[in-house]
Amino acid sequence: MKKILTAVVGVLVVAGAGVALWLVLDSSAPAATVGKTKITASEINSSVKTIVAERKTVSTTGMQLAFGDALNAEELNYYIISTLLADTAAAHGVTVTDAEVTAREAEILKQEGSAAKLKSGEVSASIASTDFPGYVKEILYVEALTALVEKQGTSVSNSGTAVQALVRAQAAKEGVKIDKKYGTWDATKVTVNPPATASSTSTTTK
Repeated sequence: MKKILTAVVGVLVVAGAGVALWLVLDSSAPAATVGKTKITASEINSSVKTIVAERKTVSTTGMQLAFGDALNAEELNYYIISTLLADTAAAHGVTVTDAEVTAREAEILKQEGSAAKLKSGEVSASIASTDFPGYVKEILYVEALTALVEKQGTSVSNSGTAVQALVRAQAAKEGVKIDKKYGTWDATKVTVNPPATASSTSTTTK
């Protein structure tokens, strides 16, 4: 599963590690804003709750899993990056259709071999099944933006850096603000860093 996210991870630094604190977060307050787009705490809570529940449905032996503040930051990062990629794509005339997302989902399922293996992969990558289409859309946006910069003359070896620069510029243009309980926004690396006081780290389940 993590291999299918190589495009996203290779271009955008996803927050690292992070048991969920969704119960104590105020779901009525925005967790972050990207320009005029609000990302609510309830959205983060829902994803984290699903991730934690789905970990109980598969064997997590040997998986590197995120807990606590780090998991909250990771999920917020997903929502922010999804918004920024969509906005970056729109700004450059790039579109991704629902049909394309559905087709790629089918390809990934075939690649994984079974629904059970796909679910295990989602758990390993801390992807809520409800968010999977969103991750697939991120991959397609990155691929399309990569094709765009390469068509404009960027070498294949530098295309990832070029796409990241486009997203970074979009983030700077719109402005990204996050609730400090989730951490801080790293404008250079285009990622959410967990709070400095976070006590939870990535751990290996045995």
